[in-house]
Amino acid sequence: MQSPVVAASEPVLMLNRTDVLSLFTWQGLIDAARRALVQEADPSRPGHVQGASAQVALSGASLHMKVGVQSVPPILSVKANLRPDAGSSSGGILVFDLDRQRLRAIVASADITALRTAAIAAVAASHLIAAPPVVVAILGAGPVGRRVDEALVHLGVASEVRWWSRQRANAAEAVAQAQGAVPHVRADTVGAAVADAGLVVTCTPAREPILSTDDLNSDSVVLAMGADTPGKRELGPGVLEMADELYADVPTAALSAGESAYLSVAEVGRIRPLGSELALPGVPNRKRNIRTRVVFDSVGSSTVDAATVALLVENAVAAGVGSWIDLEG
Repeated sequence: MQSPVVAASEPVLMLNRTDVLSLFTWQGLIDAARRALVQEADPSRPGHVQGASAQVALSGASLHMKVGVQSVPPILSVKANLRPDAGSSSGGILVFDLDRQRLRAIVASADITALRTAAIAAVAASHLIAAPPVVVAILGAGPVGRRVDEALVHLGVASEVRWWSRQRANAAEAVAQAQGAVPHVRADTVGAAVADAGLVVTCTPAREPILSTDDLNSDSVVLAMGADTPGKRELGPGVLEMADELYADVPTAALSAGESAYLSVAEVGRIRPLGSELALPGVPNRKRNIRTRVVFDSVGSSTVDAATVALLVENAVAAGVGSWIDLEG
């Protein structure tokens, strides 16, 4: 019997949490997210592979998994995060080089979701806001909200940031730790945070609506970033229905796990993939000439996950960051 061919082992790059935080730049992440959203929206593009996600319910926790593929260069990422009901999470991401059919890296995922979500929010804000800078209301002062703030300030989107959280101490801490020259203030109610805000970002784990139509201006842009699994909901009745334009990063997933899951059948056809608009020629943002309300429903793109970790691995190799481990030795 002929012996099977055994490929020579190659070391795998290991990036811990400190490595990850040392390797990213906001502009790099935002550019990668923009490219990935365009790829996500066009299944006819060469090398396009549909991502996948799943949740496994456990006692006192849930396991969240996402598989995504970046077309160029071809990278596949497999993210698994264990999310205890009590808060916090842990997990990792396997990064595969599809050209060489090899496991390329293992990356700590503790910060990846927040970084990826913030990059998506920044892409959406820069495209959908007609005339930045604007007053920004951030509802939720956890890791995602704080990263969103950093990304928006980097882009110059915010003239002022108002922070609201159910835990007032969290909002106060977020304000105190904010960087840059943009004024940050704590708001004690959602209404106070949202009043006259041109951009409203929701990034909470809420299961009951926190934002109503009465809170919003006629031309507010709403980025709904928190509802990414069935049962979560941040937007009250009518917020989606009364929007003049409705976008999602992954429309099919948003209909089952996002805010769009609460839409009536008659409204479902209004959802457009943001990536399709990003692919259109012309100016990078929309420059709307009329007052319209826009809602963007984000459930998190596995393609953006793949693009994010691909960028981090590329930066790590160039900078000599991380450690190499031979898993087959």
